[in-house]
Amino acid sequence: MAVVFSSPARVVDLPGLRKQWLTPLLVLFCLVAAVPAFADALTASVDRTAISPNESLTLTVRYDGQAIGDPDFSDLERDFRILSNQRQSQLSFGSGANRSYTQWVLTLMPKRTGELVIPSFNFKGQVSDAVPIAVDNSRPAAGNKEPVFVETDVDEKRVYVGQQILLTQRLYTAVNLTDLSVTPLDVGDAQAVKVHETQYQKRINGVDYSVIEIRYALFPDSPGELTIPPARFTGVKPDRADPFAPFGRSFFNRGGKRIVLATEEQRIEVLPKPASLSGPWLPSKGLSLAQRWSHEPGELTVGEPATRSIIISAQGLQGAQLPPLPTETSPELKTYPDQPTIENQTSESGVVGTRIESVALVATRPGKITLPPVTVTWWDTVSNRLRTTELEAVTLNILPAPQSGSTAPSGSAPTITTQTSAGGPSSGYSPLFWAMVASNSVLALATLTFALLWWRQRQITPAKAVETPPDNRASQEKAAFAEVKARQNQALALFRDAILRWSQIYWPEAHPKTLNDIIDLCGDVNLKRHFDTLDRQLYGTGSEQEARASTATIVSLLENLRQQKRRTRQTGQDGLPPLYPDTGQN
Repeated sequence: MAVVFSSPARVVDLPGLRKQWLTPLLVLFCLVAAVPAFADALTASVDRTAISPNESLTLTVRYDGQAIGDPDFSDLERDFRILSNQRQSQLSFGSGANRSYTQWVLTLMPKRTGELVIPSFNFKGQVSDAVPIAVDNSRPAAGNKEPVFVETDVDEKRVYVGQQILLTQRLYTAVNLTDLSVTPLDVGDAQAVKVHETQYQKRINGVDYSVIEIRYALFPDSPGELTIPPARFTGVKPDRADPFAPFGRSFFNRGGKRIVLATEEQRIEVLPKPASLSGPWLPSKGLSLAQRWSHEPGELTVGEPATRSIIISAQGLQGAQLPPLPTETSPELKTYPDQPTIENQTSESGVVGTRIESVALVATRPGKITLPPVTVTWWDTVSNRLRTTELEAVTLNILPAPQSGSTAPSGSAPTITTQTSAGGPSSGYSPLFWAMVASNSVLALATLTFALLWWRQRQITPAKAVETPPDNRASQEKAAFAEVKARQNQALALFRDAILRWSQIYWPEAHPKTLNDIIDLCGDVNLKRHFDTLDRQLYGTGSEQEARASTATIVSLLENLRQQKRRTRQTGQDGLPPLYPDTGQN
């Protein structure tokens, strides 16, 4: 077929189009319209025909021709889950003919093992061939030979209801994956808390892998079999045929090959709470009790409030699982409970739940008042037996309330007497008594007037914040650290509590609440190691001898921290006045 063009620039005058470009464009258009295309065809192909139950495969369905609409892929869902479906179209020229095709790239995950079949598809009168797929559970693990594989494990296969399970999911990759994502964990019969996520390198059979590790703490809600569904890791693996693949996303926007890997399903046997037990059910690896006071228990005064806070911490339990503690009841004490504070700390070891209950105590008489011990019974999941943690009884020494007014020196105050008549007792008070009443009334009125004026002045002029003078702050900090030293040979819970009280004075802006908060503020790795030793003993999983040996080291490290801060303050590096005046004393 001949195509003749004669001076097309004279026939059509298009603004902005150079004349020398018009002729080639018209030639190209006529060639596309005049040369017949290849015959339409529909084909289906897969990247693998044998997979394991937790591996995905890629199905490519291609139609050679102009495609409007999509094939019906619903028959696939009988044996496969369709994880993704991408449509691609292309028009190319070559060898005197034009080629147009459309293809659909689907990522499939098998629903069961055995001999599965990808069915044939019918599109625009064309039918593709069916493709058999073998899904075999006995195939070698992908990690033995594949550059990308996954694994999952749990720390316990048999637990009690409410007991913590640690689930760990790992993705190993020896290639540079892009667009990496993972499905969120959803376990219907358990609460899931993400406690740790990290990335590191590991060499396996001489191959260097990047490992992404995600850890969850699971808490089963009811007895029976708990099924943990697979997690799907999705990413794009570089295309080796693409010269730009080592640099990430393809320069030509091909993007490499999308892969999907699923972890294995896990099944856990969940036992019910032992029928012989009553009261709160607390399955834990370790449980501790501690207390702190706003005033020393031996220095309380009648009518003045003192706050007692009891802290219960449990390893492997959430704070919401910890029960309320009994409230002090005594005819000599008035109690005013505060709302409890519930906290959760997470680490690679799981969850440590904390419940803090505070109550204000007001004594009504002087003398000694003994508060009974506080006991909590819990189930030790390490030794599988019932245990009890006890907070010792506390004896309060209540001092008398101070006198409400000053007593005048002897002989300087008038003596008030009751006048009597011969017939019996007086029927009224003396004139001197009424004079004193009048003078006291005048004094009370003046005090009230002064208070009203002071209150009005506060409404007009905003009050300035009252700051603790540096000298007072330094003396408070020294007293608190002296308590830390004194407590190191006493109960470990009291020693730990003294450290926290000192830290709140030492870092008043940060207001640390845990030993981990102190580490975050000072960054001392050695101190963290000894703090961990102390906590392990308090939670029932460590040696008391090791914890006792660490107390002296902790005091020494904290003392070094104080001296370092003192030197920094005195040199004026931070522009603040010295926290500790140079008195030569610690």
